[in-house]
Amino acid sequence: MALARAVRLEPDCLKEIIGEGVLWAAQADRETLGTGIDHIDRALRGGLSTGVLCEFVASSPSSGGQTLLLHLLEAMRRERRFAALVDGANAFDPQTTPSVLLEHLLWVRCESVGQALQVADVLLRDENLGMVLVDLRDCDAWALRRIPASDWYRLQRLAGKSNMVLAIFTPRSMIPSAQIRLALTGTLSVSQSDMALGEVAKGLECEVFRLRKQETGEFSKMIQAG
Repeated sequence: MALARAVRLEPDCLKEIIGEGVLWAAQADRETLGTGIDHIDRALRGGLSTGVLCEFVASSPSSGGQTLLLHLLEAMRRERRFAALVDGANAFDPQTTPSVLLEHLLWVRCESVGQALQVADVLLRDENLGMVLVDLRDCDAWALRRIPASDWYRLQRLAGKSNMVLAIFTPRSMIPSAQIRLALTGTLSVSQSDMALGEVAKGLECEVFRLRKQETGEFSKMIQAG
């Protein structure tokens, strides 16, 4: 008995089979947002892409997660766009943040992981924002383990429909739908904490574990015509 052979159909082949009754939806133009940290931007091939879910893993308080977060806020300020910070553990301290970065920031203080994800879901539908940051670094480990994969995929799909940056800070690698995953692997010294923000950033060490700059799939997206 002959075995069936799987054949990957290219868009032209699909058009021949289905006919002209479809329109082929062009992929939304994606922008790249530089973090302002040269070696991290090089590792990310230019920076963060809009429309994708980015996971930043900061396993310790001294790895530089807060420094990177502030640089992302500065990047939004340069673009003259608003950013939202979903503070999952109510740990953000505006007193230690340059006041100029707070002018373009919507800070949402949450009491639980579930609440943080619900807020992120709502904010990703707001076209007035250029970036949604979700900080889960100080959340309870047991609560993070209970997040269903479907919640992460829903956030990924919402990000894909937008033209904003979605960056989620986690204490460990945990988001299966993350299209960009970067881990901060170094340790900042106490003396570095007294340096200017730009100087501290030069000491950040990172490793990129996943880098998908746009959505991929088996076929081009189609929508039914007429």
